[in-house]
Amino acid sequence: MHQSDSVNSIIVLGGGTAGWLTAAVIAAEHDIAKRQDLTVTVVESPQVKTLGVGEGTWPTMRDTLRRVGISETEFLVRCDASFKQGTCFKQWTGTNGDDTYYHPFDLPTGFFECDLAHWWAAEQPETAFADMLCAQPALCSASKAPKQPQTPAYAAVANYGYHLDASKFADMLREHCVDILGVKHISAHVQDIQRDKDNYLTALRTDAGEIHGDLFIDCSGFAARLIGQHYGSAFKSVSHVLKNDTAMAVQAPYADAGCDIASATVSTAHRNGWIWDIALPHRKGVGCVYSSDFCSDDEAKDTLLSYLKNDTVTSPVSADAIRKISFTPGYRETPWIKNCVAVGTSAGFFEPLEASALVMTELAALHIARQLPQSRQDMAPVSRQFNRSFATKWQRIIDFLKLHYVLSARTDSEYWRAMGSLDSASDQLQDWLHLWHRRPINQHDFLYQDEVFPQASYLYILNGMGFAQSAPHRNNDDTNRFIQQNEKRKQQLLAGLPSNRDYLNALNQYRHKSAG
Repeated sequence: MHQSDSVNSIIVLGGGTAGWLTAAVIAAEHDIAKRQDLTVTVVESPQVKTLGVGEGTWPTMRDTLRRVGISETEFLVRCDASFKQGTCFKQWTGTNGDDTYYHPFDLPTGFFECDLAHWWAAEQPETAFADMLCAQPALCSASKAPKQPQTPAYAAVANYGYHLDASKFADMLREHCVDILGVKHISAHVQDIQRDKDNYLTALRTDAGEIHGDLFIDCSGFAARLIGQHYGSAFKSVSHVLKNDTAMAVQAPYADAGCDIASATVSTAHRNGWIWDIALPHRKGVGCVYSSDFCSDDEAKDTLLSYLKNDTVTSPVSADAIRKISFTPGYRETPWIKNCVAVGTSAGFFEPLEASALVMTELAALHIARQLPQSRQDMAPVSRQFNRSFATKWQRIIDFLKLHYVLSARTDSEYWRAMGSLDSASDQLQDWLHLWHRRPINQHDFLYQDEVFPQASYLYILNGMGFAQSAPHRNNDDTNRFIQQNEKRKQQLLAGLPSNRDYLNALNQYRHKSAG
């Protein structure tokens, strides 16, 4: 191996959550702070700010934060974060205002022992699927935390991710990367790029000088400065499948600082899209998602303001505080070209229906860290493996998001009729639905070890949306036992767990006492 071919310098273009999280994962995995032969540098424009509207994560974020060495207590306090135990869907199955179901993070009771989902679908009891077979919907309805204050960091009795302020999270990651993990930080504007005769990137030309590297990670957001503008990696729009391309977002402060903090992201469908509602300790992040083909910006703003007007826990917000976010739903078919790989929104982005943005950043960062090329000779095989893996992941996300729409019985607008059409669904999703009408969903439907959304997630959505199965159910003597087991666990957790607000108050008191 020629010395010049070795990968000794990794350049991450762009900060924000994607850039700093990627840098943190790589730096921690390779112990950058103690090495002289490998460096990680984040080149960040001083004028680009992260949108702090509030974001949701999957439980994977707990492993990611633990892996990079961040204290959960400090994370919760500094990032204005709280616990997320799933998503509550309202008005998705139809236009009835009472229409609600949960997609919790915990597995259904007896998930590995027997097919309770099959039994539930056949019997169609009045109790909702998730409520009958999982304790978590009850915890979410009661705004409960997933653990007690004395529970060790990142451990819990109920599976959880987080709601967080994205801009504060990026700031914390930046500080941790630079102070603890040995990541270099350069604040500069990129003016041009430098490449060699084989079209491998060699340096970024910035207003702070040339910054040389061997592997370049493009976290420049929708601009896709390297993977898009330089390499011209094809962007595959999926607007014919998922038509939402705009969001109106706002921060809504609480009217009462001591109010309950919701334990689930709330997704409320409306005539031309849906509204996210993410509860943080001191405010909410709320946004109206819609398709510009069916809804004007003014209509979307009015829908958002009307929603907030009916929200009893937030103070009034001004229309001037609402920010518009435009995006093209889709992804790069080849996110890794030569020695450049895209992570974050430079690689792809869809509507935030199931919080796929941050988990895709986590997955990409971990893949790069664990398959890090040692030399230029490794780039081609590593990139091919990465591209194959993430093309599949993007398609799985498309299928899972589309599932929410095709199962909906809403036909009250052109928007819902278009989004609910199976004609634009993939062959895979159409095949699944055909088979699942006739027999239960099972692990053999999913071919990959690291599916973005696990089998249980499909079960919660299918049964929450009232998907019909025609297959006769098989009697199972364990059914009543598992239902009783879940009910007992539910009552124990409701009695023993604090509210989110009480948990975070206790955490702050402990932190201040320790500091004193």
